[in-house]
Amino acid sequence: MLPLFINLTKKKIVIAGGGKIAARKARNLEAEEPEITFIAPDFCNDVLILSEEKGYTLIHREAKPTDFSDAFFVILATNDPKINRILSKQLSPNQLVCVVDPAEEGNVIFPSTLRRGQLQIAVTTNGASPKLTRKIKLDLEQQFDRSWETYIRFLSQCRSKLKKMAIPFEQKNELLEEVLNDRYRTEEPLRNEMLRRIQSLEKTS
Repeated sequence: MLPLFINLTKKKIVIAGGGKIAARKARNLEAEEPEITFIAPDFCNDVLILSEEKGYTLIHREAKPTDFSDAFFVILATNDPKINRILSKQLSPNQLVCVVDPAEEGNVIFPSTLRRGQLQIAVTTNGASPKLTRKIKLDLEQQFDRSWETYIRFLSQCRSKLKKMAIPFEQKNELLEEVLNDRYRTEEPLRNEMLRRIQSLEKTS
């Protein structure tokens, strides 16, 4: 499988299933602000609470293939692998489909994701060892602490300002290379000084 980062903002996502797994998948997506519809005969409290918070649609019945015809992304998370498999076989091969069980029936899997502001790191073993996936994520959480959120925001500021400036490419590149020094992550005064340097270049460019 090829790892991709996909913008799901305002995209229609249909989830077949109303249990805790369906709720967990939706929670993983909520930051993207998609339009989610749950379809199931019954819904657990987690789904009900999430739907009330986010305004998601609930349809109280068994899912059928036509429910997914205009969905950008489909998640099959019923508690019956046989139903998941049957539904997956009837979907368009051009749709994004995550099948919770059996996972190999879909073309999308949910990686374990670490977010630090604009920094995202996704980890998966493609189902070979979920425990190893969790272990790697825990290791990454130690390596990439919350200081990276401020640092990535700083890097974005620098790049955005430098891109607009009429200075030689080599000079821009040198500055962008300089701020990759880890001291800029850990030392706020150094970041502030660099932003002042860039501001002064703006005035003369």
